[in-house]
Amino acid sequence: MITILNICFIIIFLACAWLTMHAMAYVIDISEKWYRRLLLFAGCYLLCVMIIFIEDPVNILFTIPFFLTAILLSCRGSFWQKVTIGLMFSSTIFSFNALRDNYIPALLPETCRQIEHGFPFARLCSLPFTLMLYLYTRQFAPDKNDTLSDSMWRLLLLLTVTPLGIVLDVVVLFHPYNDYTLAQPHPEYAILLLISLFAFISLLWCIKVMARQQKLEQQNMFAEINRRYYEAMEQQHFEIRRLKHDLANHIQILSALPEDKREAYAKELAGNPALSQSFAYCGDSTVNAVLTVKKSVMERWHIHLDMETDIPMQLPYDRTDICALYANALDNAMEACMKLEEVQRVICVKSKAGKGVFCLEISNPDTNEKQDGSVSGKIAKHDLLLPTSKPDKANHGLGLKSIREIVERCHGSMEIKTENGVFDLFLYLPLPSALSTCP
Repeated sequence: MITILNICFIIIFLACAWLTMHAMAYVIDISEKWYRRLLLFAGCYLLCVMIIFIEDPVNILFTIPFFLTAILLSCRGSFWQKVTIGLMFSSTIFSFNALRDNYIPALLPETCRQIEHGFPFARLCSLPFTLMLYLYTRQFAPDKNDTLSDSMWRLLLLLTVTPLGIVLDVVVLFHPYNDYTLAQPHPEYAILLLISLFAFISLLWCIKVMARQQKLEQQNMFAEINRRYYEAMEQQHFEIRRLKHDLANHIQILSALPEDKREAYAKELAGNPALSQSFAYCGDSTVNAVLTVKKSVMERWHIHLDMETDIPMQLPYDRTDICALYANALDNAMEACMKLEEVQRVICVKSKAGKGVFCLEISNPDTNEKQDGSVSGKIAKHDLLLPTSKPDKANHGLGLKSIREIVERCHGSMEIKTENGVFDLFLYLPLPSALSTCP
């Protein structure tokens, strides 16, 4: 009989671990490799099954590092995101476990309490709890496409420390009173554990609100680029209409000018920006908008732009993602060029879409090259997060992080290298068979 009950007990906590892991999948990407998922499943099982008694710090202090290690090895995302999500779930489940193991047994009927040591009925409450945790996370988790910067994850980590600190204070730092027994636990600790338990609701809400706010900021940036793009197009159309209106006058002037001045006048007329400037570099309107706006900035700062674009259709990615890829990469390249003499300011942009893949390569002179001509250090293939050279490092240097996040989310690859005095950023994304956005 006890053996059957123990098997049922194991099955119940396997279900709890499955629900916990799939709840986490709504707020962080989990690796598709089976051994990494198995490691995370083991961490979730240990988290759910662990007995947490007040004044017994061994279990909780052992489980936290194991669970965080499983998160770091099994999930995708930044370090701060992994730690924050890991502490959110661990503090919530630990709070429930402490309530389950210290307070719920006192609420059970007398018959159940008499056989509690043989079969812990109170621990069966873990299944409905993890089910509610899973359903709540699935319902209120932010959109997977709404990502947060590392600075926001660090802020959320500070908020997560509070509920975790409450649990640790109650379980690890508890000093019992003389009349304390497990049969009559103090109610104030239950209140603290409940506060820690329900902190998960506010933390998940904070993640959703902050992710939504960051997405709105990206959309505003995209809207501003589009506005400037269409203003430039409107100005070009105005210049073309003006040229057409004055075309008869220009023809009369050309016919009246002597031969030696006619050619110079024709060259001046052909050099009008309305005739020489193009706003349609490829078949994607977002790429055209970003390139048009950035090219006008480069011309103002005397930066030569060499472009090769072979994108015959609209790219099947989110518009804000395409804007961020081009805008962040070009901003970094322009920042580097501004440190050089005007004759050295050259940016090369090559982009192509076809045969199931979209490729983007942007290169510019390497400003980290030493005076003796040697390169200051080749950047490893996976060392993608370079320090910003701007004074305000807290608010800059996020361009490459944003590019990397988009590339990873779209299941692509990214490489940075410096060679022969040239800094080169190369990335590629698979083209979905259907015109759909990245998951």
